Amino acid sequence: MTDSATPAPGAPDHPTGIREATPRPAWLRALIAVGRRWPSLLALAWAVYSLSDVGDGLEYVILFVLPAAGYLFIAVAARPRITWAAVIALLATVVVLRALDIDPWPPLALVVIALAALGLVNGRLRRPRIFALQAPGALAFMASGILALSVPPATGGYLVAAGLVGHAVWDGFHWRANKIVARSYAEWCGVLDLVLGLGLLILLLTR
Repeated sequence: MTDSATPAPGAPDHPTGIREATPRPAWLRALIAVGRRWPSLLALAWAVYSLSDVGDGLEYVILFVLPAAGYLFIAVAARPRITWAAVIALLATVVVLRALDIDPWPPLALVVIALAALGLVNGRLRRPRIFALQAPGALAFMASGILALSVPPATGGYLVAAGLVGHAVWDGFHWRANKIVARSYAEWCGVLDLVLGLGLLILLLTR
C-alpha cells in the first residue's frame, strides 16, 4: 500500500498540486515601486531644474491659471482619461503664445471664465462635493495670481510661494478623491507645486 502522505512519483511538491510562484528579487520589487512613482520623480526633476534659475518667482504665476484651465476643462468634459492630453495641449498653447510674444495669461484667464460658465450652465459643475468646488477654486487661484502680479515683486514672490503650496493641497485633495483628473496628474502637479512653493520660499528668505 502506498503511504497517503507520500506524493506519487512525478506529482508536484506543493500539497495542493500548485507550485508556489517564485518571489521577485528585492531589487526588482524596489524598481517597480519606484517606477510607480514616476509622476513624483518627473515633477521633482522639473522643479529642481526650474528652481536652479528662478528670478523673483513671478514667472510661476502662470501656474495659477494653467492648472485651473486644465482642471475645469476635464471636469466639464467629464473625461479623466484625457487628462494628460489636455495638459500637454495647454502647455503647447503656452509655448506657442510665448513664441508669438503674446502673454498667455489673458487668453487662459478667458478660457477659465468660459469653462466655469459652461460647466455651471450644463450642470457639470453644479454637482455636489468635489465638482461644486471646481469653479470657485479655479477662480480663486486665478484671482490669487492677479493679486501677486498687482503688488511689488518683493511681496508678489511670497504670494506666489504661498499660492503654490496652497495648490499642492488642492492637488492632494484630488489625488485622495481620485476624481475629476487622472490620479497620476494630481500626484505630478501636487509634488511640482509643493517643491516649487517651498523652494521659492527658501530662496526668497535666504537672498
